[in-house]
Amino acid sequence: MTGCSADNHDHPDLVTGHQLFEYHCAPCHKADGSGVFLKGVPANRDTELSVWQIIHKVQDGSEEKSQMPNFSKMPEQEAAKIAIYLKQLGRK
Repeated sequence: MTGCSADNHDHPDLVTGHQLFEYHCAPCHKADGSGVFLKGVPANRDTELSVWQIIHKVQDGSEEKSQMPNFSKMPEQEAAKIAIYLKQLGRK
């Protein structure tokens, strides 16, 4: 199982922000971060959140009405790699 379905971080072969984004985020938000509007999955590629805000959102969850799970077991370093990659993805 990958992505939103599990808070699993035992994947030593995934080391880059791109790889981690593909594993944890792309199943819901798509590989380009454009989301799936009709399913209520927002785009995340053009976020105005800071890297630290993204880390917090990934680890601690989102607002109450959000369907996005939190990844409370995700190491901060892993969340930071995803956040940095996401900010770069928005510049492409």
